[in-house]
Amino acid sequence: MNREFVTHSFLLPEKNSWINLDGKMPTDSIPYKLSWIHMECDNIKTKEWLYAQDDIDEMVTDALLAEDTRPRTTIYPDGYMINLRGVNLNTEEDPHDMISIRMYVQNKRIISTSRKQLHAVDDLAALLKTDDAPETPGNIVAAVLEILADRAESFIIELKESTYDLEYKIIDEADINQRRQITEIRRAVIKFSRFFSPQRDAAIKLTTIKGSFFSVSDEQSVQESINKLNKFIEDLDSLDNRCYVLQDEVAAITNDRINKKMYYISVMATVFLPLSFLTGLLGVNLGGIPGARDDMGFLKFILVLLAVLALQIILLVKSKKL
Repeated sequence: MNREFVTHSFLLPEKNSWINLDGKMPTDSIPYKLSWIHMECDNIKTKEWLYAQDDIDEMVTDALLAEDTRPRTTIYPDGYMINLRGVNLNTEEDPHDMISIRMYVQNKRIISTSRKQLHAVDDLAALLKTDDAPETPGNIVAAVLEILADRAESFIIELKESTYDLEYKIIDEADINQRRQITEIRRAVIKFSRFFSPQRDAAIKLTTIKGSFFSVSDEQSVQESINKLNKFIEDLDSLDNRCYVLQDEVAAITNDRINKKMYYISVMATVFLPLSFLTGLLGVNLGGIPGARDDMGFLKFILVLLAVLALQIILLVKSKKL
């Protein structure tokens, strides 16, 4: 077994720090307290390996290989299954298209899978190489929740800043194209909200697990992640409400501009309607048209049109419609 389908594999011996197995599977040749294996969910060899393990329940295997998952925690007799979501940091992909990580946690083993590269998994691998590396299943799960929350926080802040900037632009000068920007922000808010609420519930359920999985410090760390998720959800609700207000504001300003333009068009039509009537009336090809034989007829007609135009402008100004 190699890195062909195993992305990360680490082993924690009885007395030493974590050993990076560089994609190889842990063996019993080295006594260990805990192991962590992260595999590519879509790789056929991952499926073959998981189904070949007699000590892994088939329901757990199905959960590790599921096509689509929502964040949740499921407790089994010998461990628990936790599905989480992290922001998508892959190139040319939307951060709010969140990537799932599935973790099956036991006392001496953690197996995780994901369909796409998740940078939070790489962060965990980097953490295991440090002196402050987590050393228990509870430590690792708490660390994963913290990493996922920290990764998401920067994007929530970015969404908030984008909304603030858009609010200032709308106040200065609203533009119908800003509707598209508002729609993009709402799209991100909806996608983030879809997973943050169940992720918070999954983390809350973790705090109900008793026994050797979680220490007091682990529970405190998980609770801190829950607090961050609560804040994210509150921020997203606030952003969604502000987007509705911004949409109404842009629509109102846009409609006001359209109404003003339509008003001026109506005024211009009102001004030129009598002039068009006179020119049309005197332009008919019939006998008896006034001034038809007068050399000064055209000039007199122009003066009449100017007089009518001046009279209309005076009346419009007095009626305060111009």
